[in-house]
Amino acid sequence: MAGEHLPSYALSSSIHSRLPSARPPDDNNTVDRSNTNFPYDPTLWAAYLFAVLYGIALLWQLGQAIRYKTGYMWVMLVACSLEVLGFGLSIIAIKQMTTLWPIVVSQTGLIVAPAFIAAQDYMIIGRVMSFVGKEYGYINHTKITKIFVGADIFAILTQAGGGSMLAGANGDLNQMKVAQKVLLTGLALQVITFGIFFFVATAFDVRSYRSPALHPFKEQMKGMRKLWTAFYISCALITARSIYRTVEFAEIKFTPGNDNADGYLLNHEWPMYVFDSIPILISIIFFSIWHPGAYLPSKKGLRIDGTYEEQFGRRKFLCCGPRK
Repeated sequence: MAGEHLPSYALSSSIHSRLPSARPPDDNNTVDRSNTNFPYDPTLWAAYLFAVLYGIALLWQLGQAIRYKTGYMWVMLVACSLEVLGFGLSIIAIKQMTTLWPIVVSQTGLIVAPAFIAAQDYMIIGRVMSFVGKEYGYINHTKITKIFVGADIFAILTQAGGGSMLAGANGDLNQMKVAQKVLLTGLALQVITFGIFFFVATAFDVRSYRSPALHPFKEQMKGMRKLWTAFYISCALITARSIYRTVEFAEIKFTPGNDNADGYLLNHEWPMYVFDSIPILISIIFFSIWHPGAYLPSKKGLRIDGTYEEQFGRRKFLCCGPRK
């Protein structure tokens, strides 16, 4: 799953909750930053707006999941729910700026949510491969989720380890620097994993698109093209978001004798909305407009030509035509 997860906001919240302030208050601030969990003046209306927008996206996805009976889209529902939870608790955190738990839970939800979006990408493309034909892929579609989600979980654990080191640093400059490197390593691993998956998926798309055997299924392939378009858009947005988070971490500076963390992206609110919240929302919207349930069978195994793929490890189907 692309993009860093728990640690990035864990970094921010742990720094700003443990230290006197991330930047000195100025005359333009309406709130004394030295006694709050925010390094900036948070925007209440923006938190309300995105809570509502993600709430609409959640209801949209839920309605389609029920309509098309797509149980495998539960991952997207979890992602939407975490975004709603995150912004809902952001509202509480803004209203109670000296209370720690709302911002910690809020930021955790907002960080974890995109991980589920990436996982849903893996699952959708795996089903596309199963439907179109596994012979066009370099990696069996049944291994897609296991390989890439597994690698992403490892990256998340790496970042979580870095976040724990940072939270327990207690002003230890060397430990803070080590934690930063661990977090960046986790980010790099996730970006690389997602990049490899992108090329594997693209190779399948190109090979299947050029296959003469699939030319008789033009209508079905038009549906696949919509899903591929949504996938490519999602990949671009998630990758952009990951780059933003990587830069956010990389620019943070810890100076001797100063427990405060300095970094433009860390100390400003607008980049989070522009490079994180908006891209993830757009990704969800595209998979709402072109919902997989409208183009893929609800049960995995049915192929585009009406035959059934042989399933190993569960039940075995003989490829002898559509099930009645």
